Amino acid sequence: MEEIRVMDIMKHGPRIISPEKTVMDAAILMKRINSGVLPVGTHPEKIVGIITDRDITLRVTAEGKNASLTLIEEVMTKEVQTCDGKSSLEDAAEQMSEHNIRRLIVITKNYAVGIVTLAELLRNQGNFRISDKVLHNLLGLRKSHHAQAK
Repeated sequence: MEEIRVMDIMKHGPRIISPEKTVMDAAILMKRINSGVLPVGTHPEKIVGIITDRDITLRVTAEGKNASLTLIEEVMTKEVQTCDGKSSLEDAAEQMSEHNIRRLIVITKNYAVGIVTLAELLRNQGNFRISDKVLHNLLGLRKSHHAQAK
C-alpha cells in the first residue's frame, strides 16, 4: 500500500492576501472561502506571514482594534511553518506538535501550493493506522514510550 503524503490530503490553491490589506479584508475573504487561515504575501513564491481567525480574535478584537483600519502586516504571524507536499503525514504532525500549530503551508518548488490542517491529518482518507501514528506524533509520543506504557 502506497504511503499517503501531505499533497494527497491538503487543500489545494490557497488564497494569498497582501500584507497591506486590512484585517477586515482578510475576515471577509475567510468567510467567503470558508477558511480560518490565509497565507500572507505578494505572490505564491513570496509568503511573508500567515493570518488566522485566532490572530484576528486575539490581536484585533480582544485588543479593541478596528479591523477596518488595522493592516494584516501589523497582526499576522510572521514565522510561517511550511512543509513539502511529499512529506509524510507523520512528519507534518510532528512539525505541528513541535511548533504548537494546527496548520502548515505546503510548498513545492518555492511556491505555496496548499494548506494542510490538523483535522486533515487525522482524517487522512480514513486510514486508521495512519491516524494512530499521526495522533501519537501530535501528542509527542514515540513508539518506545507507547510500548513502555503497555
